[in-house]
Amino acid sequence: MKKIKTEAPAKLNVFLDVKKPAGPDGFHEIVSLTGKISLSDSLTLEKCDGISLDMDSPWPLPRGRKNICVSAALAIRKQCPFPGVRIKLVKRIAPGQGMGGGSSDAAAVIKAIDRLWELRLTEKSKMAIAAGLGSDVPLFLMRSPFVWIRGRGEKLEPSRRKINGAVVLCFGRPLSTKKVYEHFDSLPGSSFRGADYRMPGRLVLYNALEEAAFSLRPELEAKKKKLLEAGAGRALMTGSGSTVFGIFNDPAAAKKFAAMETSCKIVRFL
Repeated sequence: MKKIKTEAPAKLNVFLDVKKPAGPDGFHEIVSLTGKISLSDSLTLEKCDGISLDMDSPWPLPRGRKNICVSAALAIRKQCPFPGVRIKLVKRIAPGQGMGGGSSDAAAVIKAIDRLWELRLTEKSKMAIAAGLGSDVPLFLMRSPFVWIRGRGEKLEPSRRKINGAVVLCFGRPLSTKKVYEHFDSLPGSSFRGADYRMPGRLVLYNALEEAAFSLRPELEAKKKKLLEAGAGRALMTGSGSTVFGIFNDPAAAKKFAAMETSCKIVRFL
């Protein structure tokens, strides 16, 4: 095998609770349910000497060692030497939208290099490499489309949750995760419901960071309201923003809304 082509799916947080304040290490304890969606980046990895990255992206992204795809390849080679890899990345997941595009790309690189060079890395080794790259990367190594995340992101549990319906994504200007968490910490009270993460019955969409993000970007709350007014049964912001999504039982209503609004896209949960 000289070349591998693969897809790196985006994710949406359909439940996200955050404990405050942050711990001594600066991380917040979370409980989240994420679902992978049909929007994805495409990657082609080819055997070569050395590590290189070519990108086709409408958005400016870090290059060289500052790019998470290169970092993933270097982290693998440090643990299990291999000659090298040429990575071609085609970006469709907009950065700074709370959909985990970079983390998914890194996970795809880990899996692809392991197959390409027949390194036979253990699942534990791949998870350790992923965790060293970012708290969201390990979840994209999970086979389950839906994954519960706890702690600082290191405790993962597959879920049998299924969500049907057309999903309309409404993109916004990139929003700083750091600023959202800082504003969240400044808000009074705490609604951490971490102990209840195995909620039975109908899933209640929830994001503890919405109040902070909506305060910084009021237009995001307006987008959520428009989704609900257009017929979405449920709507929510994903991650720390700035994408807001709605779940429509009526595909025609979803198509009508997406056609009328700019920066919208229809996808589905995998």
